[in-house]
Amino acid sequence: MEDIRIVIGPPVRGEELWDREQELKQIWKALETSSILLTAPRRFGKTSLMLHLVDHPREGWQAFYFDVEGVAIPEDCIAEIALALLREQKLRHLANKLKKYFGDLVDRIEEIGSAEFKISLRKRLTPRWQETGRELIGMLRNLELRTILILDELPLMIDKIHKAQGDRPAREFLSWLRSLRQTPDLHEKVRWVIGGSIGIENVLQRIGAGTKEINDLQRIHVREFTQDSAHAFVKALLHNEGVQRVPAKILSKFLEVVGIPIPYFIQILVRESLNEMERPNKRTLSEAIVEQAYENGVLASYNRTYFEHYYERLRNYYSPEMENIAKTLLTEVARRESLTKKELWNQFQPQWALLPPDLTRKQSDADTFSYLLSDLENDFYLVSDQERQIFRFATKVLRDWWLRYHAL
Repeated sequence: MEDIRIVIGPPVRGEELWDREQELKQIWKALETSSILLTAPRRFGKTSLMLHLVDHPREGWQAFYFDVEGVAIPEDCIAEIALALLREQKLRHLANKLKKYFGDLVDRIEEIGSAEFKISLRKRLTPRWQETGRELIGMLRNLELRTILILDELPLMIDKIHKAQGDRPAREFLSWLRSLRQTPDLHEKVRWVIGGSIGIENVLQRIGAGTKEINDLQRIHVREFTQDSAHAFVKALLHNEGVQRVPAKILSKFLEVVGIPIPYFIQILVRESLNEMERPNKRTLSEAIVEQAYENGVLASYNRTYFEHYYERLRNYYSPEMENIAKTLLTEVARRESLTKKELWNQFQPQWALLPPDLTRKQSDADTFSYLLSDLENDFYLVSDQERQIFRFATKVLRDWWLRYHAL
């Protein structure tokens, strides 16, 4: 039995990454010929996969990871990349070539510290960030190793640029990135992995950019565990916590209660089940304990922060009008478990009719409805069952949480 700890919060690294061999194989195969758009809802393990590329690059490769969720201007993104490359010992020979842009900053990275370096570098980048950034990344073509540059949460960065500087700078940054990926000799040496926990299509539409900015990326979606892998995962977690014997019916109960086997939510349920055992000082797990742990622990108010970003990002990334309509549609799907497209349309139309004419004349109701459904799918709220022609919540946990806290 393989031992593995419960890790809730930070991405997992090393041996803690459970059963992602197939995804890693798919990623490395894609990187041989193209750059990647890696998508998944939060808590699916996307960042852990990215960090595995950094920690365990294949022979002939090196990888650098950048979390750009908090970045609001292009210069800061380039400063992050510059700092990482210049601090890498095997790349220090690039430094002299960069002095015409960065001056004595190159020699003073360790002396002045990361934060001050990035602030000073940002000032020097501002007038000509596209040219300087291109030359910086272009130097990677001269290395023997091939390089992977990982930008995690790029859609959130683009949205922040849009809010801070407007549509045009956001589109310019996307176009600049695409031009780097399309430069033939650079493409042979540098691959990009773009990560997103919200659908980038929604962001592209909002800033007036087309899908051509990302149509060269090979899309890979990080999925939930298989049932067999999830059973083994639960068993390993419990074993590491001292629970040696776990009947098959208990393992099945974990997956029945949590729904789609997402590693993050499985770990929360295992932790809460162990806590539930301690309260009455019981030595064996039961199906009733697992159910109580889900209702009284996983969905408890003290665990609400694990889910709240799903509610908050409707406000952050949708227009006020679409936010309210989206919440209504999600509430109806949660209450009724699933709705057909026609039923969702019947919910949408009366609310659309209440909007001011200056908003509704910009786009037809049918087009707006179609885009909204696509956004709710791309942002991992809903999934469509084509065989049954219905829409339902992407995960049971999210639906149960929505019903408990937001179905008003």
